[in-house]
Amino acid sequence: MKLYSYNKNAGIHRRFLFFRSLLEGCSSKKLGSKSVVLVTLSFFIMFVYNACGGISNYEKAVADMFYAIKGHLDAPIQKKDGSKKITLTSALKDRMEAGKSMAIHTYPEGSEFKDWNTDGNRYLKEWVGDFDETRWAQITVENIFANGPAVAEEHKKTNAVLFGYFPHGLPFVFGGEGANYEDVYWIFYAPLTTKAGEAKGIDKNGYHLSAYRDGDQNGALGAFIGSRIADGTLTVLPGDDEEIPELKYTSMP
Repeated sequence: MKLYSYNKNAGIHRRFLFFRSLLEGCSSKKLGSKSVVLVTLSFFIMFVYNACGGISNYEKAVADMFYAIKGHLDAPIQKKDGSKKITLTSALKDRMEAGKSMAIHTYPEGSEFKDWNTDGNRYLKEWVGDFDETRWAQITVENIFANGPAVAEEHKKTNAVLFGYFPHGLPFVFGGEGANYEDVYWIFYAPLTTKAGEAKGIDKNGYHLSAYRDGDQNGALGAFIGSRIADGTLTVLPGDDEEIPELKYTSMP
């Protein structure tokens, strides 16, 4: 570890000497305008920031996980045991039996979370597979997403799957050995019913996926997330946490 730190710092030092030589060269030739100096210093700051590591590294890990989850959800559903759960009205069932309705695409809902040993990281393992078990944790929270346009009363609220990123190591509550809640991020997933799905009598034909910074550093996501009954548009009340606009997806109403 000490050797790595030494080499890392030595690399930064060499970059500093290189940029300083550029500045001296510009000055000696009387070519060192303010713009050249500012651009050169900007590049040096970028090198140092990337070399030392920063919050962008954390967000890159979160973005990679976000798109890995989204890629799994967007992939065609492969029925393994014929047990895919969907809620249909009698009218839609009649149309299906008459051969007038084609394939129906619905999205999974997290099952009841019983305990960490039984259900911990279940969907990280099933949906992602390869992940850092020392920094990522996943749980399911029941009936937390307000699914306004739901057809069936039982789907007015759906379970959410929360993916937590703990860059300094997992706390004890998630199977780790610490309690460091700094720089924590959350990814929120829940299935939803779009207005188009409501019109066809199909529940959970869409989904919402979004990412948040744990602003109050309490190790929990305090945001309220749901879709409106009237038009199916999404409502997010992040509370003390901070939504990341670039990492957000909701199926069209």
